[in-house]
Amino acid sequence: MITKLKYYLLISCLAGSLFQKVNAQVINYETIVTVADNGEKTTEIYVLIQINSKDNNSASHVELSHDHNEKFSVNYARILDKEGNIIRKLKKKDLNTRSSISNYTFYQDDVITEFDLYWNQYPYRIEYSYTIKEKEYLFLAWWTPLVIKNATTIKSSLEVNLPSDFRFKFTNPDNIDFVESQENNRIKLRWKALMVNYPKEEIFSPAMEQLIPVVKVIPNEFTYGISGNTDSWSSFGLWLDKLNYGTDELTPKEKATIENLTNGISNKNDIIKTLYYYLQDKTKYVNVSIDIGGLKSYPASYVCENKYGDCKALTTYMKAMLKSLGIESFYTIVNAGETITEIDTNLPGQQFDHVILMIPLKNDTIWLENTASALPYNYLGTFTQNRYALAINGVNSRLVKTPELTANDVLLERFYDFHLTDNDKTEVNLDIVLRGDSFEEFRYYVHENEEKKQKLEISQHLGIKNLTDYHWDITDFHRDSTFLHLIVNGSSSSVLRKLGTFQVINPLRIELPDFEDPDERKSDVIINLPISKYDKSIYKLKNTWQKEVQIPEGIKIENEYGSYSANFLNKNNELIVIEKFTLLANKFTIDNYKSFYEFIKTINTYKKKNAILIK
Repeated sequence: MITKLKYYLLISCLAGSLFQKVNAQVINYETIVTVADNGEKTTEIYVLIQINSKDNNSASHVELSHDHNEKFSVNYARILDKEGNIIRKLKKKDLNTRSSISNYTFYQDDVITEFDLYWNQYPYRIEYSYTIKEKEYLFLAWWTPLVIKNATTIKSSLEVNLPSDFRFKFTNPDNIDFVESQENNRIKLRWKALMVNYPKEEIFSPAMEQLIPVVKVIPNEFTYGISGNTDSWSSFGLWLDKLNYGTDELTPKEKATIENLTNGISNKNDIIKTLYYYLQDKTKYVNVSIDIGGLKSYPASYVCENKYGDCKALTTYMKAMLKSLGIESFYTIVNAGETITEIDTNLPGQQFDHVILMIPLKNDTIWLENTASALPYNYLGTFTQNRYALAINGVNSRLVKTPELTANDVLLERFYDFHLTDNDKTEVNLDIVLRGDSFEEFRYYVHENEEKKQKLEISQHLGIKNLTDYHWDITDFHRDSTFLHLIVNGSSSSVLRKLGTFQVINPLRIELPDFEDPDERKSDVIINLPISKYDKSIYKLKNTWQKEVQIPEGIKIENEYGSYSANFLNKNNELIVIEKFTLLANKFTIDNYKSFYEFIKTINTYKKKNAILIK
């Protein structure tokens, strides 16, 4: 047991030992959450940061996120020298409050209060404190000891102070000290951590919330618009259903429009598709954060009149259109992003940031992403595939799993036709079929007529250095296609190289992810989405019957991680190379990483040593 005196001496020693290091450090980070007897929640936060060099000055810019429903105040903010003397105090006029605008929307409901505490003599410290008061809330604390990316937090603590009859549930990370006590008819929960480092970012690592310690404290009963509880996913879904009750009604004018639009269509799937097209063509997505901006949806009538809305409003609008024609659908909340943040299924409550629509049919389930005007019908894509979501249906609300994309769903196909000449130039005809995230990106750029971004996206998939004077066309395009077919034409001087008396072709073009060496890797591997690539290259040569052509031996590898193969054929003045690579969706611990790395290393070694030689 560390005494209080020894504890603070230890902190001073640790801070001193890090004093000259390059990275900024969070010397102290304290959070105190207090729930008053009347239920009002107050969160007080104190932060002390040390900046050791000009390379750390980004840490002197502070952004504090909150929203209009909270009573927010900055208690103080100041600069200290290394002896602890106050150099400068922040004035009220130095605070700037703004909406948080993302790159893809014209309005967002997050609010940022920001300020700068820059000094030019190192090391120096910045110290600030702020308070947030809330009458309505869904959680008591969602806390991690880490404050600044890539900075060590030397000392941190969370205290949650509650009335003795307050019902709650919480998670308790193994690597944080925890003490629970009762005094003066109050419950006090306290977590304390020393020397917590920000994890190094690694390829295909778990979501950050799975890598860092996180304390979650949730009330069993709450009021957020209306009263609810977190006893089960069913009860939480019932609360959300009641919160949004009555929002799925169209205006009379819109209802008449929908009836005219679907008149004469008998197939239910065709009706849903027609309405989805209408949603995509007539509305605009406006991003309002689901967790900070509130969970109650704007009514469908709002979208009818304004033709825009956030994910909640657009999903409610689509649900209302279907409801007006007697088709049942379920408002479904989900955590979005290509990196899947796992839902704690044992902790019912608000863990989601996006809304989609689930429509059960007799022999199928339709899933609609209502914010994406560029994506095909019944396509969730990489953003929400293969994860838990909560389908809202009153007391029958339940966790469901969204569809999982397969290797074929994300297959990148490239078909090369090389015309090798006697000069240094090679004419290149290339067919590319995009699927998965590259398909989603390119569809958006096509929809928005962003030609420069289209070209940049194509350049990442050419597989050819120095392709010049190239142009592209999109073929076989349909709004419901789950792929994009591109035809690219150009020329290159790097396909055929001279090496002494030989001409050399390096034909294996599939790039593999750049995984860390086993000695460097720290985290488990989570591949949420398969990687699947197929290349076929045809090299048309002149007079190969007069030349000696040496082709490598093929290879085929297949195991629990995926597969790789390469095959070569010399036939009728044509060299044909077929290369395939698949990395399966997978999860495995760091203990299995060495075996996995050997699979990747074997492929890379083979690719580097194999070339076609023409003499």
